[in-house]
Amino acid sequence: MKRKYILLIALNGISVLLFVIMTLIAAGIEKSLPDQQTVGRWSDKDNRYSQVSVFTESMSSINIDGIFTARVDIEKRLVENSLVSEKANARIWVDAFSSNQGKLTVTSAYGNAEAETIITGGDFFLFHPLELISGYYYSEDNLMHDRILIDENLAWQLYGASDIQGKPVIIGSKYYYIAGVFKNSSNSDVEKVSGNVPTMFMPYQGYEILGNTPYFSCYEACLPNPVTGLALKIVTDSVPVKETNSVIVENSERYSLKNKFGIIQNFGMRSVKDNAVVYPYWENAARITEDKSALVLVFQLIGLIIPIGTVLTYIVIGYRKRKNFFTWFANAVKSIFNKLFAKFKNRKAGIADE
Repeated sequence: MKRKYILLIALNGISVLLFVIMTLIAAGIEKSLPDQQTVGRWSDKDNRYSQVSVFTESMSSINIDGIFTARVDIEKRLVENSLVSEKANARIWVDAFSSNQGKLTVTSAYGNAEAETIITGGDFFLFHPLELISGYYYSEDNLMHDRILIDENLAWQLYGASDIQGKPVIIGSKYYYIAGVFKNSSNSDVEKVSGNVPTMFMPYQGYEILGNTPYFSCYEACLPNPVTGLALKIVTDSVPVKETNSVIVENSERYSLKNKFGIIQNFGMRSVKDNAVVYPYWENAARITEDKSALVLVFQLIGLIIPIGTVLTYIVIGYRKRKNFFTWFANAVKSIFNKLFAKFKNRKAGIADE
């Protein structure tokens, strides 16, 4: 075999290997954040679903009445599109809402600490399945709203241990009880944007116990999406925010080829913001993975250049030499036919001789 063909085969093999490796890396990146995988945890296999997030400026945050109004409107629009559950009292969609309220002082019998506080509502921990070390997730449906979820950093500062389910703490002169302790994320992207500072999650009703009025800058929903873009439209039309003061993300499409190409096209503009929306840490982490996934796509395309170029080259060569090819093909067919005919003729003559 000529040296040039050996080189060509080697280059194609290396290119395909690069493509395969980059594809595996892309799959790992896209599955690295549980916060972006709500559809897989909630939806069934028979229906298409989509996860949609709304982020607002602090001055345009949504109050609890706005959240309830949005819920009613979404439910109405789902019914209008015949997207209802066949089972009585079964939910066909879920939502969550939250907001970062800054630092609150948390005090125990052994010490105190400043904790970054995120107030939540709805099925927040379905969208954000934090890894629990001990205890349980509190729920919007709990009769008592004085439960909190804290990270392991805060747990050690308050009690010097992580197995402290049910232990009391004081926040703003009010008693709260630790529902559970969650493990700090080991994901490097989450670590970059969260800073691993002591963090506490609190139900919005618990925040009201402090005499505060909760406002929410993040609304998330997971709902049926039988037609591409329907879920996004339902949420966009239902949540009471202005387009100029908010960012709406269809999480389920953030790793699509269309979105990746859009990121590549506007790669240098990603850091330029024309609004005052402050993303929660999970969205900032997701945006980092989007950039990584788009960059990996570039290497995937590079890995395909030589194999595709090789195939196209031989197609062109074959097209240019098509007359020679068809002549060779016709002669080959004619030769095979003649051999078969001669064999048939000889066999027939032999039978006649007998």
